[in-house]
Amino acid sequence: MSYKFTEKQVHVQEQSIFYLEGGIANNSTPILFIHGWAVGIDPYQEVLNSLCDRHHLIAPYLPGFGKSSGSVEDWNYQNYAQILIEFLQELNIRKVHVIGHSLGGGIAATLAALKLNLVKSLILVDSTGIPVEPVPLVLAQRAIEMTAQTPQMKFPQVLQIFQAFSYNLLFRSQNTIKALMLSLEKDLKTLLPQIQSPCLLLWGANDLTTPLKAAQEFSQLIKGSQLIIVDGVYHEWSIWFVERFTNLVFDFINEIESQN
Repeated sequence: MSYKFTEKQVHVQEQSIFYLEGGIANNSTPILFIHGWAVGIDPYQEVLNSLCDRHHLIAPYLPGFGKSSGSVEDWNYQNYAQILIEFLQELNIRKVHVIGHSLGGGIAATLAALKLNLVKSLILVDSTGIPVEPVPLVLAQRAIEMTAQTPQMKFPQVLQIFQAFSYNLLFRSQNTIKALMLSLEKDLKTLLPQIQSPCLLLWGANDLTTPLKAAQEFSQLIKGSQLIIVDGVYHEWSIWFVERFTNLVFDFINEIESQN
């Protein structure tokens, strides 16, 4: 597959942030895509390719993961959000539609709560930020879930997930472990009511990592949010079912854009 974006680099807070940029330069607001825990942006490249068909897209490797430098051992959601705010300022981008998956969802929600005038709309996909199970149980369910969704997986993305996870675990182990504990333990419930952007919640009905009860709490705490539950899929469904995912994204963003 030929990709429709290029890799670039910018320095923020004395850290090198690598990111992918592409898509069409039109009058619509660009998309900021925030990847999930420990995998970087690579497994999402088919998703990004599809999003680039209609929108200008920015997708950074989070600090401390993949090619981006930095230690994030003591970071919380606010630290990630703040560096992304400065990252967008460096690119002279003043407003974005934000999409965040898993850990990226928790970061996206924090960004939307802290910088109201920056986020035009918010899409949270099987997001972390509301712990609902003890950590040992989540890890056990995670193993079950990865096995259960094997028939839905696609080889290129599975290979990219394995490669990215192995690299981060071997060479960024402290960052990887700290980010895992952040995603499993940090509670954003007091922050979520501050979000004012139009918000779409997309959730796999069979998600065992961030179960549906978390989605329902997000829906209750983010005023005016819309929850769509996708039947028969798991935590990584947005990677395996690209067309289904991006069609939901396009419908939501088009509705927001048409109001302006």
